Amino acid sequence: MEAEASACLRKNEPHRVTCHRRYRAEFINPADKRPHGSRAFANVAGKLPNMFRNDQKERHMLFRVGRIFAVCCVSAAAVKCAAAADLPYVKSPPPVELPAGWAGFYLGGQVGYGADSVRWRNLGGSTFFSPLNSLTRDRGSGVIGGGQLGYNFQYNRFVFGVEGSVSAADFDRSFTSPYFPATDVWSSKLTWLTTVTGRVGYGFDTWLPYIKGGFAAGNVETSIRDNALGVISQGSAVHSGWTLGGGVEVKLTRQLSLGLEYMHTDLGRSNDLNGPQIVPVAPESYGVGLRSDSIMARFNYLFGQ
Repeated sequence: MEAEASACLRKNEPHRVTCHRRYRAEFINPADKRPHGSRAFANVAGKLPNMFRNDQKERHMLFRVGRIFAVCCVSAAAVKCAAAADLPYVKSPPPVELPAGWAGFYLGGQVGYGADSVRWRNLGGSTFFSPLNSLTRDRGSGVIGGGQLGYNFQYNRFVFGVEGSVSAADFDRSFTSPYFPATDVWSSKLTWLTTVTGRVGYGFDTWLPYIKGGFAAGNVETSIRDNALGVISQGSAVHSGWTLGGGVEVKLTRQLSLGLEYMHTDLGRSNDLNGPQIVPVAPESYGVGLRSDSIMARFNYLFGQ
């Protein structure tokens, strides 16, 4: 290689520099090996301008691509906003309102005040206490209270139920006989009352107004006493009849409710007095009928809520 370079220099003296540079460049890295020392630095330095130019082109290209991507994103967001603005506003449906639950068994108590009307009719053949076939009336009043057990069925807001109740009563009244010589004392007393009723109600949120009615029975004690002679005729009998009324309940919690109820009860008439035969061949016999009205405060505990 050096011999060729010398020949070239001798033949082409004017082009000595060019040939020398060409063969010198070929001599620097003839086998494509890594140059050493200052020659390697010179070789890399010669390539730096191209590297900077390539890096600038790549940066410019990345900048253009990023700008196009940003424009596309902004355009897409604007299209979505415009489409959303054109959509009509759809109001969400109101929540489903569930009526208050009244279905299931319930157990509770009741207490209140009542009054009764008693009718005495002389059915015997004696006129010792009153005229034959006479009708004598009196009124009593007192406290009544007890407990109840029932079950409710519910369909939407309609409530259907059956209930049984037992109450102690103290509807007591004594009065002086209205007949001459007015020395007799008549007494009547309702001692207990039981009912078996059906009821129908309609729920307004936590309020339940209802009507009810059914069978009723109670015990009535009666007596007639002549104070002058010390003669007494008395009896005790269970009367049966019907009852009708209504009320309203309000829920304090899911399981506890308070209520107010009015009931009218007719226990019919029964032969209560079959006293001793004071007058010969003239037995004492009285039929007694009783009607009562009561108003009671109630509380119930509803199971299964």
